[in-house]
Amino acid sequence: MRAEPGITVVFGPSGAGKSTLLRAILGATRPSEGRIALGDRVLFDAKAGIHVPIRERRIGIVFQDAEPFPHMDARANVAFGARGGDPDAWLSRVGGSALAAKRGAVLSGGERQRVALARALAAEPQALLLDEPLSGLELASREQIGGLLLELRRQARIPFVYVTHDPREAVRLGDRLVYLERGRVVAEGPPSELLAPGGAASPAAGSTNWLRAVVVEDGPEEARVDLGGTLVVTGPLHAPPGTVVDLALAAEEPILARGEVHGVSARNFLAGVVSSVQEHDGIVVVIVATPVPLRVHVTPESARELSLAPGQRIHLLVKATAFRP
Repeated sequence: MRAEPGITVVFGPSGAGKSTLLRAILGATRPSEGRIALGDRVLFDAKAGIHVPIRERRIGIVFQDAEPFPHMDARANVAFGARGGDPDAWLSRVGGSALAAKRGAVLSGGERQRVALARALAAEPQALLLDEPLSGLELASREQIGGLLLELRRQARIPFVYVTHDPREAVRLGDRLVYLERGRVVAEGPPSELLAPGGAASPAAGSTNWLRAVVVEDGPEEARVDLGGTLVVTGPLHAPPGTVVDLALAAEEPILARGEVHGVSARNFLAGVVSSVQEHDGIVVVIVATPVPLRVHVTPESARELSLAPGQRIHLLVKATAFRP
């Protein structure tokens, strides 16, 4: 795999080797074969017998359970890893100026991640590894720290290698996705494509459609977004026109119909063509090609009544509130 400046998401099922990959890049694990380079510097080469120690690799890491030194305040925690520079300036960059005098032992989960990011970046790394940094946070903190990572990505201009098992995080944060299975890279490419129904990473993405859209119009009661070339209505998004948003649509939400349907509350009517029909554990999984592929779950009886088969034209009814930001 190759990680350019920006956020490269490493995605895959449990046990795929995601955290092991980070440990190998960091230098905490010595692989039995392969080669790892950072720019022009070779950090590991099994054939050449090269294994650069962790302290010399210039690679930062932020773990899921960010644990600052509990007896130090946030300023001292950041200063501990700094290569010169002002720790208060680094705290300011992560929105943590108010935390400077707080001891590590009393920081909340979101505050600990801000301090961990400031400490890692203050060491001026040439790459930053992030091992599921949002997974232990409540929703509000996940949204805030996720937005912070996007801003830091633009500022730092170094590779961020980000491990997650959450497809929503992968789509929202990733510039690129690397999909692992059993320790091997299976696919690489844009997250929204690999996680889409039928995409290489789709089996590990669960039963939700992860969609990227552009806001066309937003109002107090509903919004309109461009979803790959077609307009759909959603609930209010509180975002100006032109904003790129990531939306989740559960596979159980769309209703399939063989013809057009009128007089219902659903705000969206999408025409499509059935790409595949497969039954798994009593649920029929239907992939429908609209301007974007959508995964729909129906019962076996519904599939029989609709005579669902590849190549069949079909309509999807979707409530505006089914699209969740």
